[in-house]
Amino acid sequence: MAKATTQKDLKQEIATVDRDILFPAFDGILRNADDTLLTRGGADGLKIYDQLERDGSVFGYLNKRKLAVTARPWEVVPGGPGAREKQAAEVAKAMLDALGFDRLTTSLMDALLKGYAVAEVLWDTDGATIYPREIKPKNQRRFHFDVDGGLRLLTPQNMYHGEPVPNRKFIVHTFGDKDGTPYGLGLGTRLFWYVLFKREDFRSWLLFLDKYASPTAVGKYPAGAGEPEQRKLLSALGAIARDAGVVIPEGMAIELLEAKRSSAGSHEAFCRYLDEQIGLIILGDAPGAKDSGDALASAAILRNEVRLELVAADADLLSATLNQTLLTWITELNVPGAIPPKVWRDVKPAEDQTARSERDKNLGTLGYRPTLKSLTEAYGGEWEEMPGRTATGGGMDKNLDKGAATPSIPDGADASAFTEGVDFSNQALYPDQAALDAAADGLPADEMDAAMRAMLKPVVDLLAKGDSAEDAMTRLAEIYPDLDATGLATQLARAMFVAEVWGRLAAQAEEKTGG
Repeated sequence: MAKATTQKDLKQEIATVDRDILFPAFDGILRNADDTLLTRGGADGLKIYDQLERDGSVFGYLNKRKLAVTARPWEVVPGGPGAREKQAAEVAKAMLDALGFDRLTTSLMDALLKGYAVAEVLWDTDGATIYPREIKPKNQRRFHFDVDGGLRLLTPQNMYHGEPVPNRKFIVHTFGDKDGTPYGLGLGTRLFWYVLFKREDFRSWLLFLDKYASPTAVGKYPAGAGEPEQRKLLSALGAIARDAGVVIPEGMAIELLEAKRSSAGSHEAFCRYLDEQIGLIILGDAPGAKDSGDALASAAILRNEVRLELVAADADLLSATLNQTLLTWITELNVPGAIPPKVWRDVKPAEDQTARSERDKNLGTLGYRPTLKSLTEAYGGEWEEMPGRTATGGGMDKNLDKGAATPSIPDGADASAFTEGVDFSNQALYPDQAALDAAADGLPADEMDAAMRAMLKPVVDLLAKGDSAEDAMTRLAEIYPDLDATGLATQLARAMFVAEVWGRLAAQAEEKTGG
């Protein structure tokens, strides 16, 4: 019979590090489970990942990924609506500004390559506040972790167990910790092999160039030539590489043997392939992908979207680390009791203003217009309505917006001449027409509006995508069969029924009166 699960069992971690059968800890110290470090690191450990940055592609792509994060704006938001929370946010924002938040971000993002990054906080006080005077990045090789995930500093006096570090003193940022290990798993474990193959290919390429860049000298001597003559000829062959001219005994000859085939292309192609794989690992896509025409544009858009996802992930991961450590410590030391603020970076993609304006224009044709607030948020600046114009009618009479007809007036003519002496407001209406108009006006406006909205929803969704007018017209033809006009048809059927009934009643009344 299975043991009943208690509330205590649910709260406690069962699959702890000290019970790990796959990668057990030794003497309370947790080891780094990175396979590449275990097989190739040796005594150097993480130093082999430092050497990866000597490769131009690795350094350039890593730097590009870091700059993509620091280029985004950041802000500190209060942890709650209270006055103390707002005060804590203001204090934290001022301290991050003084530290150089982008510099701190760049140093902690070294975890991308090695799996984790460590930085030491140097605190100071001005009598009123306790603030971080400086945050120094530290070499990861100087630290390891115990089975509880606690950071330990290796010292000359304690090279194995290390010494525990004080609270609120070290920031540890971890990347790629899929098994919950504090060491994380950096990109170096995947980049190492591609960089190694690239170096070996370069070595072979240089040997090839050294061998085939210049022709090989071949000396020919007569069949009866003795060993002294052969040595003279060999010496002359060696002099070809360093002297402008050589002297050889009579009867001997020197020829230059050209390379019959070249394999330089295969070396270059292999290096390009390795660079593409390095870019794929770091940037999420190969920057050197071979596309052309529309395929090139599509690949560039997709590549940019992938990079944005990586930038957002990097920024969110780092913000979570700082929110749990530095910002919490600042709040506890300066505004105790307040909910700690949060720092975050805005990684939204820049909106295409042309596509946005085209979308707004398309929605305007359906009777929708943006608010002044949305205009300001979308296009920036300050907006106000132009005198004599409306956002939907462009200055036309309101009746024209409702579809009312207007007479055509020749250019340059005085409009008053066409309306002089005519009073449309006092024109008599037939009683039947007045009754029908009243019945039509009595149709529930909210139901008519709901019916129209339901029918036009696919059209509004299509235009909201911001496609060009040509694409929108093409798609309208495709979605036309799917438009649901059931609600609108019901309302119109009611109106037609009222009109028909009224017409019959009016006709019967006219017959009785002998009309």
